[in-house]
Amino acid sequence: MVPLKSWPGIALVLVVSLGFAALTAVLSLGALPAVVLILGWFIAAPALAILTYYEDDADADPEDADDPVATLRERYARGELTEAEFERRLDTLLETEGTEQSSDRDRERTVAKER
Repeated sequence: MVPLKSWPGIALVLVVSLGFAALTAVLSLGALPAVVLILGWFIAAPALAILTYYEDDADADPEDADDPVATLRERYARGELTEAEFERRLDTLLETEGTEQSSDRDRERTVAKER
């Protein structure tokens, strides 16, 4: 389905093309109303929907999706984990990351204890 944020643009294209088609029909400009409707409804609106559909994938932050600590925080924030379980899992994650990230480990523990 087309993302919700692209619907206003698509609706604008549809309404404007309908308005131009009505205007050209009132002015008796031959086949121009049909051309305007075809261009607006069957070419411009679907093209806009296709172009804005893939925009949401670019907005996603790939770093957060692969970060187990961020996932753990989200689960804790949603209430899926208790505080003790969160701290236990956080300690396990930080121990497996290695010793080169000891400053990150201290920071994470401080954040966990503040909650």
